[in-house]
Amino acid sequence: MSVELATAFCARLMADDDFRNAIGSASSAKEIADIVAANNYTFTKHDLLKTVSKLAGKDIDMDHLSAMICEVYEEEIKSGDSGSTEAVAEWLASLQ
Repeated sequence: MSVELATAFCARLMADDDFRNAIGSASSAKEIADIVAANNYTFTKHDLLKTVSKLAGKDIDMDHLSAMICEVYEEEIKSGDSGSTEAVAEWLASLQ
C-alpha cells in the first residue's frame, strides 16, 4: 500500500500547485512531515524511490532525487531562498 501512496503523493505534487507550494514553502522537515501526514500519505524512502524511479524510467538514488527536487524549486534557489530545498532534503533523509 505504501507504493500506491507514494505514487499518489508524487502525482499530487505534479498536479496540485497549492500542495507543491505548501511543501516548498515549509521551513522545516517536521513541517513537511506534518503536511504529508495530514494528507494521509504514508510511505517509506524505498517506496518513494521506487515510485520516482518508475516515473523517471531509470533507477534513482537519494542524491538524484534531491537534485530533481532542486530543479522543481529552481526559482526559489535563484532568488537566494534555498530553505525549501534544505527542508525537503532533510525530510527525505528522515524517511525510514
